[in-house]
Amino acid sequence: MFVSSLITKSNGSRSRVSLLGIAVLVLLGASPAVRVAAGSHSVRLLEPPEGLHTGGLRVGAVVEGKGVARVRFLLDGRAILSKTRPPYSVELDLGDAPRPHEVTAIAYDAEGEELARDRISINAGPHRFSVRLIAPLAGRRYSGSVRVLADVTLPIGEPLQRIEFYVGEELAGAVSRPPYEMRVDLPTREQTYVRAVAYLGDGNTGEDLVSINAPGGMEQLDISFVELFTSVLDRKRKPVEGLTREDFIVRENGVPQDVRRFERVFDRPVHVGILLDTSTSMLEELPEAEKAAKTFFERIIRPRDRATVITFADQAQVKVPFSSDLELLAAGLDDLEAEGETTLYDSLAFSLYYFGGLEGKRAIVVLTDGADSMSRFSLAEVIEFAQRLGVAVYAIGVTSGTRDFESQSGLRRLATETGGSSFFIERARELEGAYERIEAELRSQYLLGYQSTSTVPGVFRRVEIEVAVRSLSVQSIPGYYP
Repeated sequence: MFVSSLITKSNGSRSRVSLLGIAVLVLLGASPAVRVAAGSHSVRLLEPPEGLHTGGLRVGAVVEGKGVARVRFLLDGRAILSKTRPPYSVELDLGDAPRPHEVTAIAYDAEGEELARDRISINAGPHRFSVRLIAPLAGRRYSGSVRVLADVTLPIGEPLQRIEFYVGEELAGAVSRPPYEMRVDLPTREQTYVRAVAYLGDGNTGEDLVSINAPGGMEQLDISFVELFTSVLDRKRKPVEGLTREDFIVRENGVPQDVRRFERVFDRPVHVGILLDTSTSMLEELPEAEKAAKTFFERIIRPRDRATVITFADQAQVKVPFSSDLELLAAGLDDLEAEGETTLYDSLAFSLYYFGGLEGKRAIVVLTDGADSMSRFSLAEVIEFAQRLGVAVYAIGVTSGTRDFESQSGLRRLATETGGSSFFIERARELEGAYERIEAELRSQYLLGYQSTSTVPGVFRRVEIEVAVRSLSVQSIPGYYP
């Protein structure tokens, strides 16, 4: 989900189902005086190895500046451990389920005054693009000049063009290679903000912002602006056009919400992946499955779209990274071999992680003929991971005339609770019809936006959408995590 804030802000495309976290700054009592030189301290958390992490994970931090008495580590806002001397590192317990996490490190002096902090995301995906301001420290008072230090997380294969630093809206300078730092002049001692904007070669940007020199301490309150991609279907499962804002009723946890943004969207960029079961039981279906997937890519992929091919049996494998090259995508579907068991849920977790950080409408189309046989992750855990990342799952089950009600129920639940659809066919040659319906749903949608009335952090917020015509059905995510 895309998150922006008056204190820390990440800027990019707003085309996907998103949650915009808008920070409201509440002035409190006077903040304590700074007893160290302005900008002389910094904390930099070290990014862990790329991959989907569960269980134990060690994370370290590099701390600069004299007089640091302790460094406190937090996981998802919960204090884990304090270290009074280097090496500053902590062993985290991420739990058994796949989910995104945030790690924070805060340096303090002997009197308990905060000197510096940093934060990183875990399991946010290999395509994440973000910039973090490590210095100056939000809420502190500075005068004369201040050291500005930024750290950047780049999508795989994407070089950084430059980082621009601003004081308020005035450009202070730019750097193009690490270390991404400079000293900038402050025109006054009044409240202002320092901003870093990072640019990729393709024009995408990432942004972070800290407020400094406020007259008092600040507390951050998150008020969520939620954007929902919504399909409306008639009884024949065909998309319905011509509806207006007044035709929709949106409730969050049962409370009606005021729809402040309404758009009819047809051509938003999409990132779509085909997750193809290549276990032994798919041997007879693979040739038709390959053919139908190629046709699907030919129909749906446009210049601004990207698609990926992921196969799975005992484990998932990216056959083709995200691309709009139809020949490359088709080549990844050639000569697939059927072997091994079915690790459906583990492979979905891997695929969801691989989608992490991408912008635009995102969907995984999974094609399988059987129930999961050996995954360590559960259906419920994978559904929650998809909900936290905002990725829709479209499930196609090849039944071959059998009636495995448990596996079909799991695929229906997977699709319904992530904002996708489920389809069941007897032979792979029926795939084209399912793909046509998926394409229509991805391309023809309404975008509804509202400012959430809920302020309770961290818990799942259930969303219900209704339309005035009872014969129509609505398809969207059933909720989100703030």
